[in-house]
Amino acid sequence: MWNNIQGHDTIVERFRRAFERGRLAGSFLFTGPPGVGKRRFAFALAMGLLCKKRNNLNPCGRCESCKLFGGKSSTEFDFETRDFTADSPHPDLYYVSKPPDKSFLPMELLVGDKEHRGRAGLCYNISRTPFLQNGKVAIINDADDFNTEGANALLKTLEEPPPDAVLILIGTSTAGQLPTIRSRCQIVRFAPLPPEVLSKILVQQGIAPSAAQGEQWAIQAEGSLDRAKELADGDVDLLRTELTKYLTAPHWDAVAIATKLTGLVEALGKEGPAAHRRRRLRLLFGLAIDHFRSEMQSGNSRRASRRLERTLDALEHVDRNVNFLYIIEAWSVALGKET
Repeated sequence: MWNNIQGHDTIVERFRRAFERGRLAGSFLFTGPPGVGKRRFAFALAMGLLCKKRNNLNPCGRCESCKLFGGKSSTEFDFETRDFTADSPHPDLYYVSKPPDKSFLPMELLVGDKEHRGRAGLCYNISRTPFLQNGKVAIINDADDFNTEGANALLKTLEEPPPDAVLILIGTSTAGQLPTIRSRCQIVRFAPLPPEVLSKILVQQGIAPSAAQGEQWAIQAEGSLDRAKELADGDVDLLRTELTKYLTAPHWDAVAIATKLTGLVEALGKEGPAAHRRRRLRLLFGLAIDHFRSEMQSGNSRRASRRLERTLDALEHVDRNVNFLYIIEAWSVALGKET
């Protein structure tokens, strides 16, 4: 374990070796499924890099920089990354992500608005002298959601980052990145959390009431803590029951089923923004994937396999921020053809 990072020991050692040899890159792209710890790893790495008395990326827990992360020692850090996402308490740590009401990362977050272009934003901030004289770290979440304008604004900084700075972009896959971004970053691929690790986390955080339940949710969640939390939600049973009823209907009416599923997703997400509905839609497709895999084991594997493939395609579009109503309609029509 390193700064309470679990399930990614190989990546930890990779960074330690590169740092020890003085070969740490200036720009990284973290990819992997949602909910496997990419953002937490990025902040843990930032803590190690910014520590004034670091020992091969191990923070001391006592210097001015470490105290800004709220830890007491190098083995007791358990900070919440959300404490740094709105307004970082560390003057040399910068973070940006896609606003809830936007479908892409605004260029203004990177280089400032028109009145302050080049004198504000993440690229400007990371070019300045460090406040604590030990480097700077910039973390860009939602890297899948760059548009061409935003990506172009970041290119020079990615290609020639300041010598005392490290930039970390967080996305889901290299395929979702613009080639200009992908070619300028060192790729770090995060795998799903092993079931035994995720199960332990669920029990430790009080999400799973027992080890047995934690193990069951860990397997169903396929290594994603985010999805495991959704499975722990009481509404999941309702969603699974309703979805199973539609998927096993004797007659497939694509329009009617799409309408029913859209209503169900909107009802479950009525208390939150579009991002919440997308999260529920990912859960819906995850449950559909489980259903089709069960069908493949019990019979009619050819149709179930084709429907599984269509569902995996739909899930990929959710992560690309395609309109969720269109995704459900297209998925329902595609499944109707696989009879």
